[in-house]
Amino acid sequence: MSTDLKTEKKDKIYKIVLISLGVILLTVSILFLKTYRENRQYISEIKIEKADLETELRGLSQDYDSLQTSNDTLNQMLVTEKDKIDELLERMRVFRNNSYFEINKYKKEIGTLKGVLRSYVIQIDSLNSKNKELSAENLRVKKQISWVKERNEKLESTTQNMKELISKASALDATEINCSPINRKGRVIKKLSKTVKLKASFKLRKNITITAGLKTIYIRISRPDEVILSNPEGLLFEYENTKIAFSAKRDIEYEGNELEVSIFWENDGSLIKGEYTLDLFSEGIHIGNSSFILK
Repeated sequence: MSTDLKTEKKDKIYKIVLISLGVILLTVSILFLKTYRENRQYISEIKIEKADLETELRGLSQDYDSLQTSNDTLNQMLVTEKDKIDELLERMRVFRNNSYFEINKYKKEIGTLKGVLRSYVIQIDSLNSKNKELSAENLRVKKQISWVKERNEKLESTTQNMKELISKASALDATEINCSPINRKGRVIKKLSKTVKLKASFKLRKNITITAGLKTIYIRISRPDEVILSNPEGLLFEYENTKIAFSAKRDIEYEGNELEVSIFWENDGSLIKGEYTLDLFSEGIHIGNSSFILK
């Protein structure tokens, strides 16, 4: 074989090798560019998912912050879960391993936190409902207590009024009350200088509700200057839980029928001119009064 033919054959082989190497290099370059683009898209998608998860975590953190309850134990549990969210956010902030394995792990943790949040929402709603029911029940009980208290007060008032009415109904009642100065002969006079006694005259009304028997009637005569004309012994009687002076008294037998009564006060020289007041009492009750003038 001639030298030219050998040279030509070698050139063909070199060309084939070069062409093959070019094809291989082109193929490798294409594959590299394809892989590079896929990796960039993969990393971009992971970053987007990571940003979405961080946004979701922040929203979840706000949801935990918005939960309100008066239960201290539940509040502490909410704080613990909130700390878990903050810790997970910090881990994601420094996360550099661009893999779906890690992303899926974070998704699972976030799913767990969401499930816990839902359970807390249910518990808190239940507690709030119970608290509302308790508040309504407390309000109802308070209203009942207030109603019972008001009813008892009315009953006490009614009972007291009834007692007063019964007491009044069963008490003596004096009418036609008069007080006159009389002289030594027992005649009614006008001159103060000749007065030896004051005669209080009155009628006791008929009252069959009163227990018949001995009754003590006290007269209390007040001078114009409000000085009480006292009895010789300076005795007192009880009226409205206190002891007060009286001018004279008389014991009578009362059978429930109308009865005329007279009580005398002996002049001790303490009379003065002016308008006097006469009050009658029996069994601790004021049973009548009138006024008269001495000239």
